[in-house]
Amino acid sequence: VKTPATLKYDVETGRKPVEIMRTPSGGAGFMRESLRGAPPAPGSVGLHNLGNSCFLNSTVQCLNHMEPITQYFLRDTYTGELNRQNPLGSGGNVAMAYASLIKQMWSGDYSVLAPRSLKQTVAAFAPQFDNSYQHDSQEFCQFLMDGLHEDLNRVKTKPYVEELEGFGMEDQRAAIESWRKHLLRHDSIFVDHCQGMHRSHLTCPQCGRESIKF
Repeated sequence: VKTPATLKYDVETGRKPVEIMRTPSGGAGFMRESLRGAPPAPGSVGLHNLGNSCFLNSTVQCLNHMEPITQYFLRDTYTGELNRQNPLGSGGNVAMAYASLIKQMWSGDYSVLAPRSLKQTVAAFAPQFDNSYQHDSQEFCQFLMDGLHEDLNRVKTKPYVEELEGFGMEDQRAAIESWRKHLLRHDSIFVDHCQGMHRSHLTCPQCGRESIKF
């Protein structure tokens, strides 16, 4: 019977734990640290759970395996598209913290990483994540991707754009025009690879008025 493959992480001999708190009974807590070592495959690096940060870890692992976006950060392409003046962004801080973590994950120098810097940077702009509580992964993923998009938005000055009413128009024409309007305000690597549209058709049950939006 073959035993399942396992990974063994060696910790430096004699390394002292980092004490961060002491309980009334005298017990000490320990800070999760990054561990140096070769990962089993390029980019396949574990992420320490910082309290209840599994919502962050799972999101980062998913985004890390989106090749066009990961290469965009590894090749420093993002540095030429940082939008530090966008009032809806973080001044580029979230994008830079994310890029730093991705580069560490693909450096080949770590087997496990503690994504503390990214968590702290995100929490500085989204106080709801500034704690050790559990959070919804989808909610965090939406916030992180939107934050990265705004930090890297190629549109420096957003024009005012009226929402298109598609009722009475051909769907193809309404969809194309709606997307064109969207790109006037939103244009980034995340728009290129992650955004799309859905068709919404609403009918008022009282007056019968219909509305179609993309």
